[in-house]
Amino acid sequence: MSLRFSLTRQSVFLAVVAAALALPGAAALAQDVPVAGTPVRVIPADAPMARMVMAMPTASTPLTAKLDSKTVATAPGLRVFSTETQLLNPVVIAGKKLPVRYKLDLYGQLQTAWVLTDAEVKEWKASH
Repeated sequence: MSLRFSLTRQSVFLAVVAAALALPGAAALAQDVPVAGTPVRVIPADAPMARMVMAMPTASTPLTAKLDSKTVATAPGLRVFSTETQLLNPVVIAGKKLPVRYKLDLYGQLQTAWVLTDAEVKEWKASH
């Protein structure tokens, strides 16, 4: 058996193993998406709603957010999700008033925020 043949067999074997390992993950992912192409948004039920305005950070002031009328610091791992579940850069949305649901961390810092669509705002207001 030549070295080239054994490398080819080994490559095919590894490709088959990788594909077999990826299939259960792909099946689980497919179950999370109810409609093809629609992203799944998982917002905790206890996440309150507010109008959020991110303050533009400067060299001397840290990044802060105003949730309705309360100013809060932002956590080091702040995540702001768009309506399409993509991460938004807080500096890009600074100064814009956005309807969000949010979670604070143990220290009262803004940890995660989900920007809401108009339909989600109406749905949340109707249920609260």
